[in-house]
Amino acid sequence: MLSILNDWEQWPFCAEQPRPEHIRPLPGGLTNQCFLLQLDGGQYVLRLEGHNSQALDINRDAEFRIHRLLASKGLTPTIRYRAPQQHYWIRDYIPGRTLQPQDLTLPRLQNMALQLRQIHQLPTPADIPVLSIGDKAAHYWDSIAAQTNHSPLLDLRPLLQSRLQGAPDARRTLCHMDPTPANWIETADGKLVLLDWEYAALGHPLWDLAALLQQTTLSPPEEAQLLHSYGVSNPQHWQFAQAQMRYLAALWYRAQGYWSDEELLPVLRSL
Repeated sequence: MLSILNDWEQWPFCAEQPRPEHIRPLPGGLTNQCFLLQLDGGQYVLRLEGHNSQALDINRDAEFRIHRLLASKGLTPTIRYRAPQQHYWIRDYIPGRTLQPQDLTLPRLQNMALQLRQIHQLPTPADIPVLSIGDKAAHYWDSIAAQTNHSPLLDLRPLLQSRLQGAPDARRTLCHMDPTPANWIETADGKLVLLDWEYAALGHPLWDLAALLQQTTLSPPEEAQLLHSYGVSNPQHWQFAQAQMRYLAALWYRAQGYWSDEELLPVLRSL
């Protein structure tokens, strides 16, 4: 961290060298490490990229381009500096609280879904990668196979890869792909800000909605109301998108070592 603080002269917003007491860790973050940087000119977030970007198939240049696009629309904090070595950046700090699963009430979810739809309606940049569920899952499967030889688990790969490839239909939009509660900040005035764009890509808009609802406890009528307000009219497409997102999420947790083979197996069998 001291070597990063020594870069201060390259930061256009910094007038004097920050001291170690000016920085403290921020909670959360399964992929990256974030720190609150307190300077005379304001508060910033210094984000260190995770060392497992390649293992997780994260394109950091694409993430940076997408983040800048969304920041230009006022939908995510502005990045003030990116290190030439590309291993950290500094962005504006947004005071507020990180959402928890219990915060996902229907009114709040409706606001979150509206914000996602706003993102989905943006013009599609030409230099943004297209997400393939099959390719992303194959990357995670390869990582899992390097960690285990558990045959009942690995034997599911061909069937699930065949069953869950593709997309609900031909639509493609800019998608966040990980709009879970931990990636949302709610400010004191109720504004919702979506962070952490490392998995963003051109994808199907229902993938974002399915990922958003993964940790909710909505009743069937509440879910139907939310889907209606978002404009979901094909239940088969919705169910397929849900299965695809459960598939990717489960593989990610095992590839990262957060789940065991025994925890992953019943989830995959349910798909």
